[in-house]
Amino acid sequence: MIKIKPKWIIPVLLLASALLLGAVFTGLMPSSVNTKAGSHENTGLPVMQGQFDSLVLDTVLPTSPEVMAVYKIRSIDLVQDGDETKAFSIKKTIPSAAEAPALAEKALEKYGGLSEDAKFVDAVPRYLNKYNLTTDSVEEQYPMRTQVRYIQILNELPVIGASINLDLGEDGEIINIIKAWPKYEQTGEVTVISAENAYEKLRNSETIDRLQGSIPEGTKITKITPGYKLYNAWNQNSEPFLKPVWIFYAVTSFDPEPFPLMVDATA
Repeated sequence: MIKIKPKWIIPVLLLASALLLGAVFTGLMPSSVNTKAGSHENTGLPVMQGQFDSLVLDTVLPTSPEVMAVYKIRSIDLVQDGDETKAFSIKKTIPSAAEAPALAEKALEKYGGLSEDAKFVDAVPRYLNKYNLTTDSVEEQYPMRTQVRYIQILNELPVIGASINLDLGEDGEIINIIKAWPKYEQTGEVTVISAENAYEKLRNSETIDRLQGSIPEGTKITKITPGYKLYNAWNQNSEPFLKPVWIFYAVTSFDPEPFPLMVDATA
């Protein structure tokens, strides 16, 4: 069974576009503070991809499993809900990165609670900055929301695309949430390639997603792990499925937040 709560993505996109244009012309730009807490697991949001000639391996290649479990998806809990007025309004206060996880867990009770297979990713306060173009400095910050993210863990491995991404407003209430959370049934096992072979595929640009843009010079691979990629979670015309993958977490010189690059682990 797939459950989808009322959607408001079109009004949000229109409002977001208007706010962004206004920000550009007035010197107000959204920003986050450097007070993040959490793990390196990513939630599968769109990432930068491209040529891999300049990648730097900044970790050791892990011991490779011989096989990985194969699963079919029994059901997916899909939730897209929120209040666009609250989401895009300036707040008096927003939760700190330290306060947000406990507040998010309590607020998630409205949406069925936080599952035991959820892993906390990070909590990031988001602000709208008043930017002085003459002095090249931020003059004021206006609290907007605190973003909290979780990723699903399956058999101790991350599932890219199975996640909870929510925004907290004043008093810790959820003002926006997007959730894709499958339930699985194991159907067997499959032989997987080694981490060494997976890294060679990465160097040869053989990623599972279509490549766009370019990766900055000196981008480092800081973590490598087997895992899964969830497909078609929101596509009502196609069956959702999992693919075993090798995940390479990359970090650029200008952004400390890791993003995943993935290759097929079965071929």
